[in-house]
Amino acid sequence: MKAAKNPNENNQKEQTQQPTAQPQAQKPAAKQTLDDLIRENGDYYNALNAFVRSIKQFESNKYSNFSEIGRSFASSLGAYLQQTSLKDDSKVMNGYLVGLNSLLTDNSIDTDKKKQYIQRAINQAMPLLSAEYNKIKGNLSTDDYHNMAQSSLNDPMIMISPFANNLKQELSKNDTYGKSIKMSQLAKDIETDFKNDNFSKLGEYFEKIPYNKEAFKKLNLKDEEINKMMDDANKIFKDLSSNLKEDDKKRLMYSMTSILSEESNKQFSSLDKSYSANSFNNANPDATTGLYLALNSASGAAEKGGKVSPENMAKMLGINPYAAGPGMGLGY
Repeated sequence: MKAAKNPNENNQKEQTQQPTAQPQAQKPAAKQTLDDLIRENGDYYNALNAFVRSIKQFESNKYSNFSEIGRSFASSLGAYLQQTSLKDDSKVMNGYLVGLNSLLTDNSIDTDKKKQYIQRAINQAMPLLSAEYNKIKGNLSTDDYHNMAQSSLNDPMIMISPFANNLKQELSKNDTYGKSIKMSQLAKDIETDFKNDNFSKLGEYFEKIPYNKEAFKKLNLKDEEINKMMDDANKIFKDLSSNLKEDDKKRLMYSMTSILSEESNKQFSSLDKSYSANSFNNANPDATTGLYLALNSASGAAEKGGKVSPENMAKMLGINPYAAGPGMGLGY
């Protein structure tokens, strides 16, 4: 006799044959942006920004007098270290920093000697700055690098540095970037002459500024007609510029720098951002340059431009004995 069929047998088989439910894969956490990082750690990155800004001012000689940069360097270094774990090292905070500040604010000490000590202090802090830049690089996007590249070609504290020259060479390997860089350089050449009241090249500079050919084409003109109109305008302007009063020449020279800068920035912003990002890294910026450009290119910087108010500076420095005195320019 056949054994009686278990009525639950089929149900058990169906249950065992059903695929096991797989746990849903969790989406990877969104990458924290540079703006997020700065917003979450505003005091920290403002202090770091003020410090690297003082370094770039020192390196590029962009300060009105040395006493100013000496005070700025000492106070910003102290403010930055106060935001790090080194705030708990009394030897650093109440020995090394106090001694450095005393030397940099002593009017009897030779300026060249002070410059040597600032450079030595920068070199001493470089491992910290390299670690900071390596950390920030993990938060940089292609857009960030593109903005940093554009800033480096226009910021007075960066644009004449070896890094900026390397970046120009990298970018110029692309024809469209090359045209934008040439336009930017022409604006700087005109600006130099403008500052020196040299208007002798007014007609020559005008000829080098590109026309917006598309605007002419919208008038249903032929190419040869457009080219002739452009050539005629260049010749007319070159001739008439020699008859202008100096005030008119100055006004036109200033207008040219504005036209070129605006057009260069417009072109640069529309170009391939991945290319500029790769070019930026290929140009191999040092840590202070990378930090300065990153922190000042970020739209979410708590205090744009890296300036720290006297009140915040004093708070950052805490009980450091040299921090809150009027000699540090803190406003107290």
